[in-house]
Amino acid sequence: MRYVEARPCAALAPYVECYWALELSGPAPVGVHRVLPDGCLDILVDLSAGAGPRVVGAMRTAEVVPLGDAASFIAVRFRPGGAQPFLRLPLLELTDAKVALGDLWPREAREWWERLAEAEGRAARFALLERLLLERLPGREGDAGVRHAVDLILGARGQVPVRSLEGVMGVGARQVERRFLASVGLSPKVLCRIARLQHAVALSSGPRALEGAAWALAAGYYDQAHQVREFRALTGLTPGAYVREQAEVGFVQSPGGVDA
Repeated sequence: MRYVEARPCAALAPYVECYWALELSGPAPVGVHRVLPDGCLDILVDLSAGAGPRVVGAMRTAEVVPLGDAASFIAVRFRPGGAQPFLRLPLLELTDAKVALGDLWPREAREWWERLAEAEGRAARFALLERLLLERLPGREGDAGVRHAVDLILGARGQVPVRSLEGVMGVGARQVERRFLASVGLSPKVLCRIARLQHAVALSSGPRALEGAAWALAAGYYDQAHQVREFRALTGLTPGAYVREQAEVGFVQSPGGVDA
């Protein structure tokens, strides 16, 4: 099994987090494969199943995904809010949903599928994905206020008072919420919780992994009880159970490599 990510070009960097590919041959890795919410939206092509491209909307909670004995995926992961200028619909309509790209882009979806299926090798498919996105590069970058607020939330790992976003965006609380739901598919509060969770997960691995109260406080939780509640709500597990699961199973999207 190999999972690889590639960075977008400068023109697409405001919108795209990365391109990614997953190749699996032989018996599927044993265990539960839990995908955590990250605030992103993906366009995913399963080349092994012969299915057309699909849109996987931003998730509010973790999802356990099955893996077969053989798989070949190629995908683009948009930054929170980055997909809206391309898809041109309120992203709340796609939250927690999987939708055929053909329902949104009837002509382009067929072209994507045919050209990606013909391309040989991961590098060629990444390059093709980039060209296809550049062809649809929007004339404007979407909601600049939301984009700035998203950057603040991610940069602060979720430690941003939601009320402070009213001043950042120059509008009231209801307008902040409405514009986030349209552009990101999530409320600012939910995106903050997800960003904090992702930071906590990062702190739980590596040679300097944290545990217990030190882990909870470093990740930005009030205390361990707060961390436990948030982990259960967003991952379905307690923090300790999540760490044990990852130690036993790992995560299929832990990068095996990064292409420049």
